[in-house]
Amino acid sequence: MQKLRGADIVAESLVRLGIEYVIGVPGHTVLDLLDALRLRQDRIRAIMVRNEEASGYIADAYFRISHKPMVVLAHNSVGAANTLTGVMSAMLDSSAMIVITGDAWTKTQGRGAFQELTHSRDAGTADIFRGSVKRSWTVNKPEKLLEVLLKAYKEAVSGRPGPVHIDITQEAFTQLAEVEFPDDVFDFVPNSRTRGDAQSTARAFELLKSAKRPVILAGGGTNRGQASAALIAFAEAMDIPVATTSMGKSSIPDGHRLSLGVSGWVGTTVANHALRSADVILALGTRLSETDTAGFTDGAVISISTTKLIHVDIDPVEIARYYPVAEGIVGDVAAVLEDLFVLAKASGDAAPSRSDWWTSIKEVQTSWAKEVSDSFDPDSDPIEPGRLTQEIRKALPKDGIMMTDVGNSQKWIIQQFPTYAPDTFITSLGGASMGFGPCGVAGAQLAAPGKRVAIITGDGSMSMSLHIYPTIVELGLPIVYIVANDYAWASVDGPQARRFGANQSFFTRFTLPNGEPYKLDFAAVANACGLKAERVLSVKDLPAALERAFASGVPYLLDVEVRRDTYVPMTARGAYPLPEVE
Repeated sequence: MQKLRGADIVAESLVRLGIEYVIGVPGHTVLDLLDALRLRQDRIRAIMVRNEEASGYIADAYFRISHKPMVVLAHNSVGAANTLTGVMSAMLDSSAMIVITGDAWTKTQGRGAFQELTHSRDAGTADIFRGSVKRSWTVNKPEKLLEVLLKAYKEAVSGRPGPVHIDITQEAFTQLAEVEFPDDVFDFVPNSRTRGDAQSTARAFELLKSAKRPVILAGGGTNRGQASAALIAFAEAMDIPVATTSMGKSSIPDGHRLSLGVSGWVGTTVANHALRSADVILALGTRLSETDTAGFTDGAVISISTTKLIHVDIDPVEIARYYPVAEGIVGDVAAVLEDLFVLAKASGDAAPSRSDWWTSIKEVQTSWAKEVSDSFDPDSDPIEPGRLTQEIRKALPKDGIMMTDVGNSQKWIIQQFPTYAPDTFITSLGGASMGFGPCGVAGAQLAAPGKRVAIITGDGSMSMSLHIYPTIVELGLPIVYIVANDYAWASVDGPQARRFGANQSFFTRFTLPNGEPYKLDFAAVANACGLKAERVLSVKDLPAALERAFASGVPYLLDVEVRRDTYVPMTARGAYPLPEVE
């Protein structure tokens, strides 16, 4: 038993839990914790950002690659509020982190303590995170800190991962308390995988075995659960084609003979054809969301009236949320796939022959290849987003990590950018928060320091996130930023034109008072912040510019002028199920 300051209990607990990074913005309510982290700089690293929002995005992407949580640190009230968007985005995308906020001394609460949030109750910082974290705790005594930290870590990484929050008062950081650390803090964290019900798994296997047109749909839970190897092993054993959701992209290599690509609004024609034609679908770790099902339109991606759905998810809430299931299995995706694989091997039967099914799929694959080649003009200036996508793929090593923000550039990458290994693709479609990519990419690089990491973002999102440039330079992260610059909120501008007619653009384009486009020079801004940067205005200059960026070994930005009026192929019928405009 030893007597420690509350802040030292927190810092030492984080070290023992294997936390590598604490990230955020300093404030007076967390000064003692900063001091405790200073004393442990050799075992845990503190990273400052210029805007609290960035810290949540960075922790999110870090978890997706490392599968370990980062700690996000924020000051009370307004500091916590700035942090919220990144935390909420992680909650919607099932990504774990531990958020620690400092709060006013208990004795000053309700008196108008500096920056105290008091309108609905005293010390209301914790209310900011309601609905955006799995669980929140308030601690005002140092004796409770170790217990709560162990609970918070367990909650963040167990089951469906997500952010958790601890609000700690100033006196809990500063006062002394006796504490006895366990020999192994992970004795308080379950390390087993939740296996599905054996009978349900056996029935699911029989459905797949007897199916004539089965398809596996791998969602984000396949990546979160590190289930790629189990997915491929079972799919190969049963000779079942595999589509992924956008969040499940990279769980099977796009070059694999069983891979169909991504489903949904901007999915491949192949994946959507196979899914809506399937007689049995094995859905793994997916919410079967609006984006993945093309607005829940029957027959666009899923034809539920003629398809038996087997749904596997760690979270029972997601099973049969909208689509009825022939079999619902609550369990870890990797564990359930391992059990299905055992059943496949134990059956002793060869994989069923489904020659007609594969013939149908291969015909669509051939037509899809032509559809991709016809979807853009490779020689266009301004540069076509499809051509930009192709050139980035050529420049990024196969084991490199590709990250997107949201918007037009995201759609092209999701649909037409091949991935070849697990955990080499990151996007956001739960929160789909603008700014996630430019900021979060730092977390991906921190989690994989030996890999090349690239981010593609639109000019709208990049405009929101200019504050990240100094942080990238201070950390010396050799990230390649590609800004697809069309001087507009083009992912809204395009649907607006399709819905209301050409030349009906409103509230979507960046213009000067004279009506000319406002062309923010991101390369100049990046250069001023210490990145190497250049503008790319012609397709003939693009390959060499990408080669320079990836060869540089330093933070590098390419400001690429792209066409605004080219939209990614919308391959799902009923992609935008909106009422007709009369």
